[in-house]
Amino acid sequence: MVKTIRYRAMLPLFFALLCLTGPLRASDPVLSVSAPSRVAVGERFRLVYTLNARPASFEAPGFEGFRLVSGPSQSSSSSTQIINNQVSTTFTVSYTYILEAVQEGRFRLSPATAMMDGDRIRSEAIVIEVSGQYDPGEPPSGQPGSSVSPPPQRAGERDLFVRAEVSNRSPFQSQQVLVTYKLYTRIPVSRYSVERLPSYQGFWSETLSAPSQPPTTTETIEGLTYTVAEIRRVALFPQRAGELTIDPLEVECLVRLPSGQRRGSLLDEFFSGTPFDSFQSVPQNIRSNAVRLQVRPLPSRDRPSAFLGLVGQLDLNARLDARELKVNEAASLSVTLSGSGNLRMLDEPLVQLPPGLEGFDPQIKEDITNGPGGISGSRTFEYLIIPREPGEFEIPAFQAGFFDPVNERYVVRRAGPFRIQVSGSPGTPVAVSDPSDRMLGTDIRFIRHHGFRLSPKGDVFFLSRGFWMAVALPFLLFVFMMAYWRHRIRLRSNLALARNRRAERLARRRLSQAKRFMKQGIQDGFHDEIGRALWGYLSDKLTIPGSSLTKDSVLAGLQHRGVSPELAGSSLRAIERCEFARFAPGEKGVQLEETYRLALETIVKLEKEISKKPWKR
Repeated sequence: MVKTIRYRAMLPLFFALLCLTGPLRASDPVLSVSAPSRVAVGERFRLVYTLNARPASFEAPGFEGFRLVSGPSQSSSSSTQIINNQVSTTFTVSYTYILEAVQEGRFRLSPATAMMDGDRIRSEAIVIEVSGQYDPGEPPSGQPGSSVSPPPQRAGERDLFVRAEVSNRSPFQSQQVLVTYKLYTRIPVSRYSVERLPSYQGFWSETLSAPSQPPTTTETIEGLTYTVAEIRRVALFPQRAGELTIDPLEVECLVRLPSGQRRGSLLDEFFSGTPFDSFQSVPQNIRSNAVRLQVRPLPSRDRPSAFLGLVGQLDLNARLDARELKVNEAASLSVTLSGSGNLRMLDEPLVQLPPGLEGFDPQIKEDITNGPGGISGSRTFEYLIIPREPGEFEIPAFQAGFFDPVNERYVVRRAGPFRIQVSGSPGTPVAVSDPSDRMLGTDIRFIRHHGFRLSPKGDVFFLSRGFWMAVALPFLLFVFMMAYWRHRIRLRSNLALARNRRAERLARRRLSQAKRFMKQGIQDGFHDEIGRALWGYLSDKLTIPGSSLTKDSVLAGLQHRGVSPELAGSSLRAIERCEFARFAPGEKGVQLEETYRLALETIVKLEKEISKKPWKR
């Protein structure tokens, strides 16, 4: 009885000590790390960094000897306690990395660092010993509360693969070949990304489409039903004859597979294979099949002299805007070549002008589109023609030849001739057809109508004011170029400052591209450019790497740059509205204009606010 009374008398003292020491612990930020001390080669484990405060930034060490599977996965929690009318709040943020051991040895992970109110907080360094090959049947290494499930098996080759399909396996040289890459899957795929593009050696390539959210279809192959998504389409033009190989395309997919955790009760067994079952997202690299093409050379027989190098289909249209001119009056001859194939490699048609007509190099205009069916469009050559003497002239007919791969023969299109009637008399020097003759009309100079300046006789340039200015000018230019050169060196050495200065310029360029997509009605391209403009501007302006760009890091970066909390919060809300506008119902034209206006206002407000403050790294 006496002992019980003594214990009860000590309880108030014990709770008072807890109230005094609890706030002291919460006020001292501590960065801790947890990971298993021993793992096996091929085993995946969880590395967790925990901080009992909200950091301004977090930087993980290098993972030498390990492969980063995923991460960082950031999570935060907070708790509030009221003891004796005193309120205490505890905040915890954790950064989780999933690593895989790739080689045996003893590896030391350097301390991680976090910034708190200008102070740098470091964790402890940890040592992980990697032993022999991992056995999936053994339980995973770890510590209580942070173990990782055994890694699931890879998706089978019949469950997930990429197939490359070509429109023609025996094309002619320079003929357009469409290559379509399709993703076939029988398991859930969260996302995909192209890890490595083929080099397309021996081809000239043009990307036709690479949608971020491609439409899906269903196909049945050997009795198995697949969900199929076209992830990429490319137009290739072989540049030489013979056998050419299209290398595989490498794609990384994040697939959802059963985690392999053992069920511990009859309820778990009952719900097996249902949404209550346990799944894990696993990255998996897959490669498409290589494709070999047997390229045939273009026939040399019956090749016309007007062959422009195009293999496909071609039409020729020509128009002369004026048939009756006066001497020295200009006319425009427009020659349009339209069709499909390697239009960007199309040569200029040969237009011959008679003596007395002066021609200039053409101005080239392109209207070429990369559509799902390949490259098509037109190239227009505008020739400026000026008659230098009166008379009647005839521009001979000209030709444009191409190779038709369907009928396997050369085809020649023709246009013209064009006749021009020129009246008047020559008032300026006229070049005659014989090059041995001199220019006519230069024996009598024209009367000068504009004002001119007279100088006193004997006035020379040497030792005059202009002479000394001309002497000093090269030295001044040299000093200016040296200063500018040193300034450029300083800018290149400071990558953060360079990114900060170019942030607005790149954002406006992307917004301009988004505006063009909006006018053309390309909604996916518009939303992609809006997202790149907003997030790219924040990444460059706040010097935050793309891998660490989150809403929390952006908010911390804006506060670090002195942006008011109201503007920072409204900017993040505006970015969220721009991201959700893609899926919002309603009239798309009005939504696109509203999204563009909101993105532009957000960037302008942030640039105006940040530019007032001195730049801080």
